[in-house]
Order: sequence, then structure tokens, then C-alpha cells
Amino acid sequence: MIQEWEKMTSKTGSEELEMWSYLHNLSADAISRAAFGSSFGEGKRVFQLLREHISITVQSLQSVYIPGSR
Repeated sequence: MIQEWEKMTSKTGSEELEMWSYLHNLSADAISRAAFGSSFGEGKRVFQLLREHISITVQSLQSVYIPGSR
């Protein structure tokens, strides 16, 4: 990851980087290794399913009407 950043910054001396994807992949790799004993590549499907699960949960919570909640 750092080598990739160095390549990007070597042309101009500085570069603005979008860190979210790098930090997401780094943390996902650490969690995959700790929880499943696998690399991010093998645990990638689990994280994709978790993202989908969160999205569906948020959508369902927004569509349910509980009297007195609004």
C-alpha cells in the first residue's frame, strides 16, 4: 500500500489520496485474518454480504411505521 502511494506521489512530489478505500481494505484484512484466519481476498465476500445486510436493515427500518414514532 505504501509503495503504491509512493508511486503516485513520485511524479508530482505530492498527491491528494482518497483514504477511505485504503483504510477499509486494511481494516477488513486485519479483521479477516483475526476472525477467519484468512486474507482479505478470502474474506472479501463476507464483508460484501455485511455491507448488503446493513443496507437492507437501514432500508427496512426506514420503511416500517411505528405509531407515535414520527
